[in-house]
Amino acid sequence: MPAVSFYLKKEVLDAVRARAKASDMPISRIISRSVEEFLKTGEMAEARKRVMENIRTALAPTGWEALHRERTAADADRD
Repeated sequence: MPAVSFYLKKEVLDAVRARAKASDMPISRIISRSVEEFLKTGEMAEARKRVMENIRTALAPTGWEALHRERTAADADRD
């Protein structure tokens, strides 16, 4: 794995060191996992935006009317 240098605020580094000591884990692993989780969270947010956009497109006012008619017809068939 390539090495990367960066700066952390003292209080953040102290918190990372304390967590590393408490969990008997290297500091580098804690930082790597944190970065991976941050990136995954960003990807999930993008995915949520795409899903919501698809839902909005599918249920545009005209799409909503058609869906409502379909559901109403399906309910009528159940009686």
